[in-house]
Amino acid sequence: MKLIFNLAAAALLVTGLTSAAEAKELKKQKQFIEAVAGKKLVSGDTWLVISPDGKIEGVGRNNVKITGAWVWNKRFWCRNVVAGQKKFPEDCLKVNIDGSQVEFIRNKGKGDAIVYTIAN
Repeated sequence: MKLIFNLAAAALLVTGLTSAAEAKELKKQKQFIEAVAGKKLVSGDTWLVISPDGKIEGVGRNNVKITGAWVWNKRFWCRNVVAGQKKFPEDCLKVNIDGSQVEFIRNKGKGDAIVYTIAN
């Protein structure tokens, strides 16, 4: 029984390491546009479309309209967003992609993360 537990734990560890290794950081605007721009990104009740021309549109929780703008700055995706009547502070985020999962990490990769799925 202990052997089965150890094998299962090892399999989880290897699977976790493999998944983390497959994620790719998007460091250039061209990479970001090719991988993410123009596609519908979904996280729970929220969806966004980040246009190649620097616009952000979508719908958040409780059907709140989301609008904004973005630019690429060095290796970060920097955005200004308004959700309903709430204006969020400008933030530059690190972006990772793993298959259809796009992870945005606030504060230049030092803050909270949110993961969106690219919808088909």
